[in-house]
Amino acid sequence: MNVRRLVMVVALFGASPPVLAQQLSGPEAPIIQRGIAYLNSANYPSNLGEGVLAGLALLKCQVPPTDPTLQGLVQRVRGRIKNGVYTAENDGGSGIYETGIAAMFLANMGAETYRPELQSISQTLIQRQNPNGCWDYKGRSSGDTSITQYAVLGLWEAANSGVEVDPAAFDRAALWLISSQNGNGSWIYHPGEGQPETPSMTAAGTGSLLICLSQLQRHFKALEPPSPLMIPLFPEGQAPYEPKVTQKAIEGSARRGVAWLAQHFTTKDMTDNGQSTYYALYGIERVGALASKEQLGGFDWYRAGFSYIQSNQQKDGSWTSQHGVIPNSSWALLFLTKSTAQSVKKIEIKRLAAGTLLGGRGLPSDLSTLTVAGGRVMVRPMNGAIEGMLAVLEDPRSDQGEAALAGLVEQYHAKGAGVLRPLKDRFRKLMTDRDPGSRAVAAWALGRLGDLDIAPLLIKALRDPDPNVVAEARGGLQFLSRKLEGYGPPPGATPEQVAQSVRQWQAWFDSARPPGYSAD
Repeated sequence: MNVRRLVMVVALFGASPPVLAQQLSGPEAPIIQRGIAYLNSANYPSNLGEGVLAGLALLKCQVPPTDPTLQGLVQRVRGRIKNGVYTAENDGGSGIYETGIAAMFLANMGAETYRPELQSISQTLIQRQNPNGCWDYKGRSSGDTSITQYAVLGLWEAANSGVEVDPAAFDRAALWLISSQNGNGSWIYHPGEGQPETPSMTAAGTGSLLICLSQLQRHFKALEPPSPLMIPLFPEGQAPYEPKVTQKAIEGSARRGVAWLAQHFTTKDMTDNGQSTYYALYGIERVGALASKEQLGGFDWYRAGFSYIQSNQQKDGSWTSQHGVIPNSSWALLFLTKSTAQSVKKIEIKRLAAGTLLGGRGLPSDLSTLTVAGGRVMVRPMNGAIEGMLAVLEDPRSDQGEAALAGLVEQYHAKGAGVLRPLKDRFRKLMTDRDPGSRAVAAWALGRLGDLDIAPLLIKALRDPDPNVVAEARGGLQFLSRKLEGYGPPPGATPEQVAQSVRQWQAWFDSARPPGYSAD
């Protein structure tokens, strides 16, 4: 073990851990910490694909993008881009894995900073897509479900980071996935080649279809009869893409995939789920996040996966199975951190808080702050110090609240929760503001901190008379607890439902806080 690296690990995660330790709570925390320490102490392999997979896992564990190891991986990825084309180190089948994960890694490192690189990687993935919609090893064109999964994941993360990705790529992929699905709803590695169907590959196919659906959704909507009350989804003069696949076909195929998983994903012998249990679990997490499912076949898939991962962690903090220690340790951490759910939540927050104004909702009073980006009406983010943005939000006389909020969210996505933490006490005070919009912003910001001591404040906010404040408080608790669906309350909840949700969230908080913990 590199002694200098070990010193860095102790400094980051030892007796006085920084922000990271405050963002991890619950029974997963010590397991994740040991996994992080292992990845940080390991000498990253020369295989860049494994390196960026490990880097993605560290980012999902809230390791800051400024970490020297992560910055070194960025430089290696950048070095593979020449004339707008990304060339993988091993340009066979594993090259598509590397390329897709490189896109995911850069998107989570900072979409604004690395957008040119993301554009090049996305174009490379599209160029490598076969005419039938799949991705495969070089010299093959019938399709590989696993490789296709990582290409779709890379394009998804890039597209939701502001990169222009041709929707035809998702359309072609969806058509291939539907055509390669078995009649019983499952998928195999290479369609037509007689391999056994597995939960691992079925999760890959189902998750990929759900991503394609999310990326084609606005194009399906654009084909519906227009409403005079709706703001167009596309700028004037820009024709929407007309998918060849239908929404009904994708939804039906994905539904069959989820149903098959509910019957065949086993918790009795996890090794039956595919070549690597950890790879399979990462796929199951993706389906759970994208399909909003906390249970499969009547049991809690996360609890089952957590139990397996906990009991099989090695003494050095790693996990191992087929495909090696680094990939399996990364997949285990991606599962434990509900990494896909993090991406989904980030997309939802970005679309809401950056000022999406479909249907005339939330139209700012100052129209000079508007611009059109990516086919949607957006609020131009405010520039400058984050303290100034918060001052605008605190000022009831200001008409720049939308721009300040957009700037606040942009800074958060670019730099992480650290930009919000110095203003924590001011956000706490803003939770008592008379303006419900200010309370909603405060609930959003406090929820993003990931600090356990704000849970009681968010639980209290579930009783707020404004539904937007309740929604942001609920989202913050889901983020903090890593519970995708959480305990509600649902939109339009009755007083009894609200009271029940408050009790359930309070019970979670009581179980999550360490002995002797005080929120005062």
